[in-house]
Amino acid sequence: MKNKTLVMLAAVAFMFTSAMAQQMTFGFVKNCMSYGRTTVTDELTKKQFMVAERQKKDAANKLLEGATYYSNNKDRDLTKGEIAVLSQINDSKKITEIAFVSGSKNDFTKNYNEVYDQMIKFFNNEKPFKSKKFGTEVLVLTKDHIYYYIYTYNKIPYIVVSNFKLEEDYF
Repeated sequence: MKNKTLVMLAAVAFMFTSAMAQQMTFGFVKNCMSYGRTTVTDELTKKQFMVAERQKKDAANKLLEGATYYSNNKDRDLTKGEIAVLSQINDSKKITEIAFVSGSKNDFTKNYNEVYDQMIKFFNNEKPFKSKKFGTEVLVLTKDHIYYYIYTYNKIPYIVVSNFKLEEDYF
């Protein structure tokens, strides 16, 4: 009886840990500009995000060409995850783009809203601007010379973090 109970508890704990691990965290968003390539990969691997492509060739934004693409989908096609992370580290310039896609398996609205709410409380709010490229309003937050851009495009919320201003080049 004790063995069955322990096995059941272990299975539940594993399922709970796996489900929680695939969430994007405010800590990653807040600290990703201080990470090098290895640390980004290590931090995302802990959250069960897998490398989908080492050097993204067809990035929607030219600034992210060659970025490392991470996905939280464990199935065969990593390009269909509900959270996608593109991380571009070029010498001293860094950009991380996080897309929250509500896929067939999960609705990541709650995860996005939690991260968004924490960002609003923690970072300094700058003036929003209208993106001509995406046709949407972009909220800009800053802290310690790091820029956090939040916008929605085609019903997908994005968080873009950079250690330099992106208004002209990205948007």
